[in-house]
Amino acid sequence: MRFHKYHAAGNDFIITDDPILTPAQAPRLCDRRTGIGADGILWHRTAPDADAQMTIINADGTIAEMCGNGIRCFCRYLIEQYGLRKERLLIQTGNGPIECLIDRTGGEWHITVDIGQSTLTANRGPNAWRVDIGNPHLVVRGPADHEKACAEAIRLQGEHHGDINVEMMLSVDSTARTVDLIVNERGAGFTQACGTGGGAVIETLHHTGILKEGEEWTLRFPGGPIHYRRDTKGHIIMRGDAQFVYSGSTDAPAR
Repeated sequence: MRFHKYHAAGNDFIITDDPILTPAQAPRLCDRRTGIGADGILWHRTAPDADAQMTIINADGTIAEMCGNGIRCFCRYLIEQYGLRKERLLIQTGNGPIECLIDRTGGEWHITVDIGQSTLTANRGPNAWRVDIGNPHLVVRGPADHEKACAEAIRLQGEHHGDINVEMMLSVDSTARTVDLIVNERGAGFTQACGTGGGAVIETLHHTGILKEGEEWTLRFPGGPIHYRRDTKGHIIMRGDAQFVYSGSTDAPAR
């Protein structure tokens, strides 16, 4: 299997167009000791009404509807490895078509993604909110202590039988418009960043009156910053980079 590896804010992915790939192969391929190592696989297929279709396979073999960091990596892959020469790409995902804008000014990659509208479906107490942004999230105003926050994120995901992404906000600075957070992703565990998770945080901050429409906020994940705003239509707009790691081939799926 031929593959390309990319990351965005430390959230790393194997990207391939191998036609015989199956989700069952993901745990072996994503294993960081015996495989390539990644948070997930982005499976590239053609789409009749879009530039490409991106299927997101988590490290445990489950399918995710959407991945904000993954789609930025996927855009750079389409341009560098697949030969698309566009500044605007339409990617078909499990959450519908997503529009992405590519800016390479100064040699740096800046990819802006409209990840759509999100819905705050329920309050889970005074410091926890359930948000749907094409995939499910639980946003929590957590303890500032990193170790305690990790333990709480594990506990909360366990309460939901692993079927939710948990974002723990360690600090919120409304003056600097920054949030420090960690993410425990379903199907992958603790990751360096989560693009849609950041969108869920933005929706929560808007719901609680901390964030106003049009303001740009910087979410500081362990893997690096991603910039967000909520527009007047309620769409979450994300902007960040994507980095090429390496290309290679493996026979791991056949073993």
